[in-house]
Amino acid sequence: MANTDDQPDRLIGPATLATLILAGGLLLVALWLRSGLLGADQWPIEWLDVEGELQRTSSSQIRGAAAGPAASGFFSVDLGRVREAVEALPWVAEAEVSRHWPDALQISIAEHQPVARWNEVSLFSDRAEIFTVDGSDGMQGLARLSGPESRRHDVLEEWLWMRRELGRIGQDIQAVRLDDRGAWAVVLASGLEILLGREQVRDRLVRFIGIHDVLANDQRRARRVDLRYTNGLAVRWQAGAGPGETGALERSREEQING
Repeated sequence: MANTDDQPDRLIGPATLATLILAGGLLLVALWLRSGLLGADQWPIEWLDVEGELQRTSSSQIRGAAAGPAASGFFSVDLGRVREAVEALPWVAEAEVSRHWPDALQISIAEHQPVARWNEVSLFSDRAEIFTVDGSDGMQGLARLSGPESRRHDVLEEWLWMRRELGRIGQDIQAVRLDDRGAWAVVLASGLEILLGREQVRDRLVRFIGIHDVLANDQRRARRVDLRYTNGLAVRWQAGAGPGETGALERSREEQING
């Protein structure tokens, strides 16, 4: 027959024993860390490996920015601090930092790629981000975009669309301007200014594309095309282009061109 007498209570249950072992292990690790066994003296970082297509930032600049936060050692280094230090460099858009056993950090870099200038003091990147770099005033080949700060993404979006559409007729954009009243103006690489106004901006640009060949084949050279008219557009010609510097293409002419 089985013994049904009361059994003495166990001094330590399995759950309690596991908790004590875990707490003891954490205490040992804490003491180990406190003693410096995982610090820079025992596990220094010897290598800072830099990856990425670098055009405007040097590997030495990146290593210099990372060196301070990385000095705490392989196990103690705060990877977030290293990343923030590297991303503070002017041309660095994004950095990824990881440990590589036993003594290295790998730093992967993506640089800002400027696509346009914004309000003359900042740059638009290919990520649609605004950034500022000292000494970038002399950069060539960037379109100049300007407008209210609250509308900068609208300006960028319209510029991208306009550049694509005008590219179909072999034209590039030098500048896009949105004034405080919401009126748009475009300057082509040729110097021709296009006034689009506040309404039906895309439709008006399409109208300009439709008469572009007529203007290009004219012996006179257009200086400004004003599309803010309901029934047509006005052209201002370069000085000395012939009798009367200002001409107009009325609606009948426009229909003939588009027809």
